[in-house]
Amino acid sequence: MKTLVFYSFFLLFLTTNIYAFDFRPGMVIPGVHAGYIFGAGISFGGEVSYSPFVFDVGSGKTATGLYANATWFYSKGELYTQTRYRSLSGGALMFSDNSIMFRAGVNKTLLRWGINGRNKTRSKKVTMEADLSYSPTRNGEYIGYRIFFPGNACFGLDIGTANEVYAAYRYNFDRAAFSDPMFPVFFQPKP
Repeated sequence: MKTLVFYSFFLLFLTTNIYAFDFRPGMVIPGVHAGYIFGAGISFGGEVSYSPFVFDVGSGKTATGLYANATWFYSKGELYTQTRYRSLSGGALMFSDNSIMFRAGVNKTLLRWGINGRNKTRSKKVTMEADLSYSPTRNGEYIGYRIFFPGNACFGLDIGTANEVYAAYRYNFDRAAFSDPMFPVFFQPKP
């Protein structure tokens, strides 16, 4: 299953390059985020996106690519007094006009427990996730909503669906990809 998903994303990645309006290999976008998961608690994490294929869709530019995300969140569940969960996810993204980012992919959750966190329990299966975020200033600050499914109930987590609202900062290393006269790009390299 994992091999099929990997090859599907790789094939999508290669075929997208053929039809791309512009190929920008430097469009790496790392970021950090902090938020709240309803029914669980505070969350924080880091992410990295790579979206080198830029399309001109008439009303603006849209980039596509891949992302990876790591999120830690605390929850007071059914079995444990308070635990720290880790969620790893990855998938495909669509990034439009430096303001809207939509991501969809797969998620796996891990719980370390016991003395010094020696034991660990993983979610039994890979689950789906979706993420939509918006940047009103187009300078890297985002507000967003993410939904994912942590996995099996043996975690002691008392929620089956994680609804997360968050604030994030994402820095696009290729600042000239979405240059817009209304929202000037700061620190743009000179030609």
